Amino acid sequence: MKNKRLFIVFLLLIFVVVCWAFYFSVADKSFFAESAAVQEFLSEQTGSKNTAGVADESVAEGFVVSDDGVGEPAGTDYEASVSAVTEAVTDAVDVTTVDAEDALPKTEYSFEGDLGHSENSPLYFGNPSDALFELASSSNYLMEKQQFILSYNTQTLCPNWVGWHLSSSDLGEADRTNKFGADKDLPSEWYAVTKADYKFNAYGFDRGHICPSADRTLSAFDNAVTFVMTNMVPQAPDCNRIVWMHLENYERELAKQGNELYIFAGPYGSGGTGAKGFFENIPVTAADGTEHYINVPAYTWKILFILPEGDNDMSRLEQAQVICVNIPNEQGCNKNGDWEFYKCSVDEIENLTGYDFFELIPDEMEDLLEK
Repeated sequence: MKNKRLFIVFLLLIFVVVCWAFYFSVADKSFFAESAAVQEFLSEQTGSKNTAGVADESVAEGFVVSDDGVGEPAGTDYEASVSAVTEAVTDAVDVTTVDAEDALPKTEYSFEGDLGHSENSPLYFGNPSDALFELASSSNYLMEKQQFILSYNTQTLCPNWVGWHLSSSDLGEADRTNKFGADKDLPSEWYAVTKADYKFNAYGFDRGHICPSADRTLSAFDNAVTFVMTNMVPQAPDCNRIVWMHLENYERELAKQGNELYIFAGPYGSGGTGAKGFFENIPVTAADGTEHYINVPAYTWKILFILPEGDNDMSRLEQAQVICVNIPNEQGCNKNGDWEFYKCSVDEIENLTGYDFFELIPDEMEDLLEK
């Protein structure tokens, strides 16, 4: 009889364990994400470590996270400019501590080649460097994501340019994810930069977004994709957190006021001055011992092509306005003035980079807009 009771208790314990496991396997996790894809992504990110098994350097060394999710020495006073930045942010999101290295999910490409793109695609008015989705085009490699399109350069380990379309429909309530990570869409033959590679404590450059995370807040997944390292360049803190950031805020204000924007931005040159001094590159040693070098740009430029929100954009070019800037990648650039101080023409950026922006616009109108 005693053995029989023990057997029944054993069966009951097994039943309880099975029920418990089943409950947690089907529990509703919608609180954390709005779709199954985002749930999977966020679960992969939680509590992870970087490839070296060490927590993010910006957290470990007593750093705090700025609005761009970058390490900033705790207690550092960026004078009145920091409070100005805070006041300028009109669509603030909850900023959390940056986690360690996380690789983002692969993107489904919507590759259309170099044959023209649909309206509201970043390349609707042309592919500025004729980037190609081919392994042989390693210094001008086209990568298309739903959130933005870029030309990647394996020699600089940075984008040549990033393009995106912005309107009020891209702006929502999604929180900032802060999941910087290697881009899984890069060919496996190439080195993929990780978040730890920038080594802020040694070189003093932020992981500076080209397409801003705050331009993609419609969903958690949209925001997360902006944190791939192919969308980053080493950027001086005063450039990234003040001058560049103010321009990012302004472009979103334009979108909220009923405009749509076709935006291109990227780096130029080599050699910038960050929080730790002047550097032309950041050396990186891969797991196989291969040496790589992340180029530190001398400038970061941006072009805003602005139209009142509407349809048939090619037929409304007379309504377009263009804003173009070329900002030095150096500490103290904010002391000369804000982004307006660094205005230039599209022609100037084309002369520097060799790119041809808006090449599908009729020449007469293109010349007018680019001067």
